[in-house]
Amino acid sequence: MDAKEVLTHVGAIDKAMKEKLPPSALIDLLTSLKKGVVATEKLLRDTKVGMAVNKLRTHSDKAVSDLAKEIVVKWKQDVGQKSKQPAARSQDKSRATASPTIAQNPIPSPKKGESKSRVDSSKGSAKEDLVDLAITGDATRDRLIGVLYNALCLESDATPDRILTLAKSLEADVFINHKKKLELPYKKRIQTLYINLKDKKNPNLRKRVISGEISTGRLATMETHEMASEELQGQYKAIQEANLRESMVAKPEKSISDQLQCGKCGKKKVSYTQAQTRSADEPMTTFCTCEHCGNMWKFS
Repeated sequence: MDAKEVLTHVGAIDKAMKEKLPPSALIDLLTSLKKGVVATEKLLRDTKVGMAVNKLRTHSDKAVSDLAKEIVVKWKQDVGQKSKQPAARSQDKSRATASPTIAQNPIPSPKKGESKSRVDSSKGSAKEDLVDLAITGDATRDRLIGVLYNALCLESDATPDRILTLAKSLEADVFINHKKKLELPYKKRIQTLYINLKDKKNPNLRKRVISGEISTGRLATMETHEMASEELQGQYKAIQEANLRESMVAKPEKSISDQLQCGKCGKKKVSYTQAQTRSADEPMTTFCTCEHCGNMWKFS
């Protein structure tokens, strides 16, 4: 089945859903797709057939949902096998040129149920990996798990199962830390994690999380500066050291007067310093700070 035929089937599925046609109509379309489509990453991306079928996994009719699940599993296997073909051809070529006296070990076939690696680590997302995000029963939480998945899978060779496990665990830790309330602080925390994990200039953070060096529980509570790249952390450290040096430098003593009155709060507890800011024959400039409200002003 070529891309044009697949697009026709996608349109027919959308029409059947909108017009609420009987489940038998969807079953006929799905059966045709199952028999006629050998999935490739390009076909799934160009026709969006994977998204159309994936939606039917939660269909109210069990026969439709079961068939949709079977197709998704089949297409995942098709895409995974396609990604391994170039490597297999390369190995076959190298074996053909190897010395005949060297024993050739067969390439082990993947174990049953083993997750396939993602095809293109630079373009991955929950949709392209056909990940089922119907997890918690709450649409907001499931959507944010997908957001974290998209950040973690960037430039990663980890399997979708591994990335999904981390995304679910991270969201659950944040949810618990915010007393299981879907309020603004919870959403802002997920947004902060997404921005830092998605940062292309900070790939080390993603790698440390996926490798398990940083647990999801730890990541859920890390401050922004702790998640920053090594370059940014160096800048933060330089700023802190500069502030420390500045705090150790002697500053001119401030005098406190009860003769000066703050024009903002009316209090008469005002500290002041004086400096010659103009020519020597001009009066000194007095810099004032209200010790009560912090208002600052100057006069000559």
